[in-house]
Amino acid sequence: MVIGLTGGIGCGKSAAAACFVELGYVHVDADALAHQALRRPEVVEALKARWGEACLAPDGTPLRSWVAEKAFGDRAELEFLESLVHPIVAELRGAAMSDESKSYIVEIPLLFEKGLAAGFDCIVCVACSDSVRMRRLQDRGLSAAESERRIKSQMPVGQKVKLSDYVIWNDCDRTFLRGQVERLVGELCAGRGMPS
Repeated sequence: MVIGLTGGIGCGKSAAAACFVELGYVHVDADALAHQALRRPEVVEALKARWGEACLAPDGTPLRSWVAEKAFGDRAELEFLESLVHPIVAELRGAAMSDESKSYIVEIPLLFEKGLAAGFDCIVCVACSDSVRMRRLQDRGLSAAESERRIKSQMPVGQKVKLSDYVIWNDCDRTFLRGQVERLVGELCAGRGMPS
């Protein structure tokens, strides 16, 4: 079974993915793959050609915070960055899911935005209230303005909820979250086969 996991920034996708892993799924994280892609030599060269040395750390790797600020501040720059990174992420994702005997939870924040919903047995959206999202993002060190900007760069969570097959609500603690994941996995196992 291959499950697509999405939701808004700050909703707790990674926490939900960890619960799936505890229940036998292999986690494939599109953000982690994007970080790998960002370090590819051809990507580094393209970034340097467009943005200059300022986007690189002393060791020659991209400064992720600098790149994020540049990309999230300008749609054209975001599209440029995505045109470099997304094809590599797709390649890495395919390699990470090569064992057909396993079941996967594939965490893709922009699953719907990038038209990636096909190819999954089902889509699960992790959602929470706006106040909880803002608190979590500010706990990560983002300002209120930066949190708002990142939230607005994504499809509204309500729309993702409508497009998904299942929804996990993550306003409470991890025990509550784990209980929802267990119930969902039980339902999926009963209807579509168990993860190996």
